[in-house]
Amino acid sequence: MFSASLLICLFPIIVLGDSGPTDFYPEDLCSAQGGQCIKLDECSVPVDDIYLNLCPEQQAEGAECCHGVSTKEYRCKRFGGDCVADGRPCPDHLQKPQATDCLKGTFCCIFI
Repeated sequence: MFSASLLICLFPIIVLGDSGPTDFYPEDLCSAQGGQCIKLDECSVPVDDIYLNLCPEQQAEGAECCHGVSTKEYRCKRFGGDCVADGRPCPDHLQKPQATDCLKGTFCCIFI
């Protein structure tokens, strides 16, 4: 029974994979340069050589200092925004329709 339950729980992960971003914690060296530790192949902008090796504690897992957002990121707060009620004023260029975590009747607005 236990192995059947385990298989049922793991099946979606095995079949679908993990399509979300790899979550890394901030490291001082990278944060001081205005970046965030992101898996190198998920960084939305090229990583300059001067920013390599600024996430040393997580580098073995693929983390590098990125000045963009993960290409696999779809959470509003990670874009620097919040889910707000439909109809609330938010300039078009600050709306993130690709955020998938906002509930029905809300949208992601980036706050600067």
